[in-house]
Amino acid sequence: MEKQLLTIFKQALPFPASRAGRAELFHRFSVANIVHITALIVTVGIYSPMPATAAPEDYQKAGTVKTQPKKTEDLPNFHKVHPFLYRGGEPSIKGVEQLSEMGIKTIIDLRAPTKAAREEEKKAKALGIKYINLPMSDKAPTEKQVATTLSTIEKGRETGEPVFVHCQHGSDRTGCMIGIWRVSRDGWKFDRTYKEMRKYYFGPKYDKLRNAVKERASS
Repeated sequence: MEKQLLTIFKQALPFPASRAGRAELFHRFSVANIVHITALIVTVGIYSPMPATAAPEDYQKAGTVKTQPKKTEDLPNFHKVHPFLYRGGEPSIKGVEQLSEMGIKTIIDLRAPTKAAREEEKKAKALGIKYINLPMSDKAPTEKQVATTLSTIEKGRETGEPVFVHCQHGSDRTGCMIGIWRVSRDGWKFDRTYKEMRKYYFGPKYDKLRNAVKERASS
């Protein structure tokens, strides 16, 4: 195809000085040739290999939930972070069922292992959802808790199996962990991250949780 393209251009060169020569050139270099050149360029462009830098990470292809929650009281403060990551408050048993229907494959529960947490775990496992309990307080999460959360979310992104992170209200402990994901994986600055944390009701009084995010943000 490239040879055909070069042949057409060579036919048109050199550009004649005389009016008669130019008229002859124009006749040979007709609309049909122009259309042919355009088709060749498009075809070559389609089949040319893309450069390595033209394949950025595409979060939109990393899996997503099938439906949205039916009742907010069953999944309070529920929000999408990425197609593979969702956040919220303590789900009811019906809420866990909705998570299953939506396609959530892993739950990260940041609450203490109370009766409600154990009931959630039982229901989640019965529905085939992996349940991970990482009890947090109003203090900064441990490095192990952070590492487990980030690696679990990353695995969900790679496999296309969405992860749901929650605490009781989905605001403070959840805000901290999602904030850490934002600054360490999404590359967000702290100011932007903190605005999102506040949007979902993060309490300013929880300075240790806030600082845990800020310390991991790039300057």
